Amino acid sequence: MKNSLKNYFPLFLGLMLVFLMTSCKEKLYNQLEGDWAVSSYKVDGDEALGVDLESFTIEFDDYDTDGEEGDFSWNFTYSDGTSESYDGTYEVDTENNEVTFNFDAPFSGSYDFEVEIDGDDLTLEGDINGFAVDIEAERD
Repeated sequence: MKNSLKNYFPLFLGLMLVFLMTSCKEKLYNQLEGDWAVSSYKVDGDEALGVDLESFTIEFDDYDTDGEEGDFSWNFTYSDGTSESYDGTYEVDTENNEVTFNFDAPFSGSYDFEVEIDGDDLTLEGDINGFAVDIEAERD
């Protein structure tokens, strides 16, 4: 009896690892959801926040795992007091730790960003119309 249980241990360990890896991947949806205050917004390596841009927030609404998307909003406030928002849907690729932003008009287009979340810190790295965009944010 003891030997037969010993033979199943590698199978049990393998199943546990698969379960844990799957659980961690699914958490990416939940980790993104909510409001994020951007602390750094670089375009081609140049910091835009604090120059003409006073503040920038990103809102991720609840992710619909059945429809495999959620709504988002990028909210900009400029130094002159004006503001604008860009909205759309987002899709999460858990295998590659990427999020695709599908912007509505007038800023239409789909843009892929690599995602890194460490606690309440978010890093997004991607490309918009040929410009390298790096965003660092903290959960609001």
